[in-house]
Amino acid sequence: MPERPSGHDVPTGAEGGPAAGPAPLPPPPEPSHAERCRTLVASQSRGTLCTLAVEPAGYPYGSVASYALDADGNPLLFVSQMAEHTQNALRDPRSSFLATEPVPDGADPLASGRATLLGDLLEVADADRPDVRERYLAAIPTAAYYIDFGDFTFFRLTVRDIRYVGGYGRMSWVGAAAYAAAEPDPLAEAAAGIIGHMNADHAEAQVLLCRHAAGRPDTTEASMSAVDRYGFEMVAVSPAGRAAVRLGFPEPCATPEAVRKAMVAMVNEARGPSTAAGG
Repeated sequence: MPERPSGHDVPTGAEGGPAAGPAPLPPPPEPSHAERCRTLVASQSRGTLCTLAVEPAGYPYGSVASYALDADGNPLLFVSQMAEHTQNALRDPRSSFLATEPVPDGADPLASGRATLLGDLLEVADADRPDVRERYLAAIPTAAYYIDFGDFTFFRLTVRDIRYVGGYGRMSWVGAAAYAAAEPDPLAEAAAGIIGHMNADHAEAQVLLCRHAAGRPDTTEASMSAVDRYGFEMVAVSPAGRAAVRLGFPEPCATPEAVRKAMVAMVNEARGPSTAAGG
């Protein structure tokens, strides 16, 4: 069997591919894949549950399900005994759950992140039901309508392994222990606002950062595409084409205000004496 490729064969000059210019800088800090998985799964409340069908036997059966998370990031589901996925899980608990990032209008769906959690889907023990009920209602407030239906019950998908795909060329298997120990990114809810503000009001600052902090002096345009506690990502445009750029914050940022201060400091540094001398 041929060996599985470890990355994409990207043409020179294409987005994310090699670009002409100075020697690459040391890699900036960024979230681990376990942290990216935990953030992605925690930021959503609905995904695709796959169980092994009773009839026709053994075939993957997909269904949409709302979920909450326990302290270790295991999905908590509240399902009807009449549902096919419930009956499937009662006979064979091996299941998977797919969570995906939303795709902005006009964006490439394959560039967005997704995580497939594999594990065992089992009924929640009676002793754990009060905590699980509280977590589920906090994540799915509309469940208050049916939370006391007698034919519904709580299930937990105990994660055994995760396949993470964060877009082109960013993918790996993530172990359950690393996933459980990871923390969701504190900027996840604020990220869209930060990105929108930077692209609307500070496009020139991003070009400056690409030229003088990221070592891409030919950059003519730049826009922020992602931000997390450790840094941010931009798409830089130059005569050679488009390229992905990542810069790290001087120290991790847990709030939008911390990001603002870090960005101001980075731009001021880029505008220092060497920048002025170079025009």
